[in-house]
Amino acid sequence: MSATDADTQSDVERTGARLAGAFDRVHRERMAGLPILHTGLAVAVVGGRDWQGHWLGVLITPWCMNLVVVPAPGSTYAAAGEGTTLRLAFPAGRFDFIVSSVEDLGPFAACSLFSPMHGFADQAGAEAVAAEVLAELFTPEPGAASQRAGDARAQPEGSGVSRRELLRGSFRSS
Repeated sequence: MSATDADTQSDVERTGARLAGAFDRVHRERMAGLPILHTGLAVAVVGGRDWQGHWLGVLITPWCMNLVVVPAPGSTYAAAGEGTTLRLAFPAGRFDFIVSSVEDLGPFAACSLFSPMHGFADQAGAEAVAAEVLAELFTPEPGAASQRAGDARAQPEGSGVSRRELLRGSFRSS
């Protein structure tokens, strides 16, 4: 591993730790005791990585799971105001992220995957889904080019869950 790769890796780890720490604080100070919380889950960050110079990963909390981009300092994403919607392109398609900010981290953009989190049996299950979301995000879906152009792809009833549905949190276990 080169020195540049090691620096990038340590930046990725630091950003993931800052994100988890910021949301641990939100959990303790603003969310404690609310009925929306899944008491069997904790704040965790899954799969943090460098993506186009930004940090990308999945944030799990007892109240939601989000795909999160922490923008590089000085980027246009970092300059976007809170509440702005960013439509970001990945191999699996385009997804909307809402810009926000939190103390101890600063600006970030989040794409909601699940909320509330009561459909998950435990932390391991939530983390497995988070890892799968990241894997699917970078796997081109057959026909993704036509989907990005706004074409809808019909799925026969009972055909399972598409990558797009997985990334959008459109499935729940009954």
